[in-house]
Amino acid sequence: MPARILVVEATREARALIADVLAADGHEVTSVAHGVGAVGGPRFDPILSDLTLPAIEGAQLSWEIGARWPDLASRVICVTDGHDAGAIDHATLRAASVPFLVKPFLPEHLLDIVTRAPTRGTR
Repeated sequence: MPARILVVEATREARALIADVLAADGHEVTSVAHGVGAVGGPRFDPILSDLTLPAIEGAQLSWEIGARWPDLASRVICVTDGHDAGAIDHATLRAASVPFLVKPFLPEHLLDIVTRAPTRGTR
């Protein structure tokens, strides 16, 4: 089922690639370069957020979304860089049941995690 997806990704090339894969699968995609734009935005189904962002880190963005829209917090998917493994504790994300992708990832992995993400109709 198509979803309204927000992609928060600092790198223009990665943002475009992710948006293209999701749009080709029939999803409505909005993409922004930093989390400040995302916090003020409308409701989305899943939100894919890079954890390394300018202005507001992805973890802070997730917290802000949860504080403003508690029902949306469960729909945040974190995207981490493979080289972040030391700085971003993937075990912590797993323990908190936060879905995440590690770059680089295959398009089918992106589509799979988006398909499994809760949507507005799921509570």
